[in-house]
Amino acid sequence: MIGDFRTAALHEGLARAPIEDDTLIALLILAFAGINVTVATGSSDNPYGHADCSKHAARLIDGEGKLAFDRDTLQQVARSVLIDVMSCRRNRSDSGITARIAGEVIGADQFLSNTATEQFLSCLSRSALEAAAEASGVAGRIRAKDTRAALVEHFSEGRFVHPEVLIAPAPGEVARWAVRYMTSSSEPEAEENETSRRPESEPDALDKETEFQEAAE
Repeated sequence: MIGDFRTAALHEGLARAPIEDDTLIALLILAFAGINVTVATGSSDNPYGHADCSKHAARLIDGEGKLAFDRDTLQQVARSVLIDVMSCRRNRSDSGITARIAGEVIGADQFLSNTATEQFLSCLSRSALEAAAEASGVAGRIRAKDTRAALVEHFSEGRFVHPEVLIAPAPGEVARWAVRYMTSSSEPEAEENETSRRPESEPDALDKETEFQEAAE
């Protein structure tokens, strides 16, 4: 019961109390460090690893056990948490479209590695490989192996980023994602508003049925 009292007060304060921007960011970091939060991280070589945000959040606590920080420390900690949490890997750590939105916002494409490597190019179909070579001004070869080698050689001192690797999602995909979750989050509110608009003097069907049963008895 004590936990219920505390949670109700916490939620009310989070919803209504004035909170400065820096403090709000710090509270988000603390939330990720909660023992009820599990995040499959993409920042580890272990595909089954989990993010440990507590080690980051602890940097925001002073020697007296109070939340205390400067702006530089807050930004460093926030960046560390985001790195641990956000992932575009195609495994259990995949954050989905939200990580790609974040990547576009910060211009992460400029940090993409050169994809003109044998390892990456061997994953492409022949038609995709030939299209990449043509777009790069590299003449296609009879054998796909030779086309890959030509592309690797062409970008040996440069950088080639295949269009499929770019982080930014299609605007339409983002819009559909936003609409889907805005709709799902607004449905309970709409139902609550509909209930609140019901006249208090009008009994519902169950009340009417109960009244009829009592009258019959």
